[in-house]
Amino acid sequence: MAVLHLPTLILFCVLFPYFSFAAASLDLCPLNASELIGNTNVTWGSVLNITIREIGGSSYLRPDIGGALLPYVYTIIVIIIHLPVVIIRVVRWQKVQTWSLAATVMTLAVTIQGYASTSFSPERVLTWTPLLLIIDAGSMAQVLFLIIEDRKLLSRLRHALRSSRKTEDVVLLSAAPAEQPYGAHWNYPGKGVDEITQVQEIRNFQESREGFVSDADSPEETPILRDDSFYVAILAFLLLVTVVVLQILGLDRAIRGVRGSTPSVSWCCPIFQPFGIAVLDGNCDIYPIDQNFVKGVGCIVIPGVRQMSWLKATAAGTALGLILEVVDICLLSFVHTKTRWHGMKMRRPWGTMFGGLTVLGMILVYGIIYSSTLPPGISEKIWVVQNADEPTLWAGELTAAGLRGAMIGWNDGIFSAWGTAYYGSSMPQ
Repeated sequence: MAVLHLPTLILFCVLFPYFSFAAASLDLCPLNASELIGNTNVTWGSVLNITIREIGGSSYLRPDIGGALLPYVYTIIVIIIHLPVVIIRVVRWQKVQTWSLAATVMTLAVTIQGYASTSFSPERVLTWTPLLLIIDAGSMAQVLFLIIEDRKLLSRLRHALRSSRKTEDVVLLSAAPAEQPYGAHWNYPGKGVDEITQVQEIRNFQESREGFVSDADSPEETPILRDDSFYVAILAFLLLVTVVVLQILGLDRAIRGVRGSTPSVSWCCPIFQPFGIAVLDGNCDIYPIDQNFVKGVGCIVIPGVRQMSWLKATAAGTALGLILEVVDICLLSFVHTKTRWHGMKMRRPWGTMFGGLTVLGMILVYGIIYSSTLPPGISEKIWVVQNADEPTLWAGELTAAGLRGAMIGWNDGIFSAWGTAYYGSSMPQ
């Protein structure tokens, strides 16, 4: 029986930080009646003496700019693209080169845009985390190494360079006067030695010229500079280098974030506006409201428990991803192309393929959890203090913002660097 309940116990332990145990009444909160609320002249004593009004229904609490993980609908689309590509890469990698290149370019574009928009802010790590790059690093390494082997690019490149040097030798040889090929006035190698040696030197030059002519057409019919696969390999190499550089940058900033204090994260709700000045939750925590009339919501700042967890996950996951990439590059470099294990080709980037799919699965699960639960640090039961003509106290309930809230937070985080092109003329400050 204990075994049957083990998954439930594990799930409870994982989700325990996200449960809130709230006070049901203001009487349970030790408020100082003379304390001023925010930057106003309203005290808690004046608020507690008025009748509490009820807000009809609940209202959502959504993450502010850059405070959301990749929305799970987007993650599902990414998995739908990557999963069949990974399977095909195992058996017939040549068929998905274009897909692999396109997927990597798209991931790089989103990652670079996220870096630029968030400036690596610790409170926005859910938006800029580079964990998605792991699967693309393995993809580009596979395209690069297998194209080099399949098209014999290294040997052809060496041959092209050797042929270029022979061409220079032939040009120098042809520059000698035709009417005196072996005369005393021609400065051939070995001039000044005996006649037999002179003849042998001239024959060596002739043989090298004949050898160049015969070699020019031998190994490959298509010159390497006219072979499309040569440029595909160059593109794959450049993309692989870009992926690794972005991972190292993200790893460095994640480590810096872990060494700092827990970031403060902004969360917004429609009932915090208009004229809201403070929120008191069931944990007896007080949060001043930042009014933003452009957004149409009021926002509060709470501890970023999730963000700190993801800073640690980004640091550990990216470091592990770089290790897997090195292992995969060694596999692609040294394992023979015909080596198999239980019928499976071993010369594949297995570490990054499984690691990348694991990351996608993890982001999908946490994306669903985050969009359907309130963040740690605030309860469902809240009281909102407003100050228009006179202080007013409202009692209400908060719910998770769902997929829409996650999409707003993530999209705003990714595209905030576009300024008015994204927000329009009423850009939030």
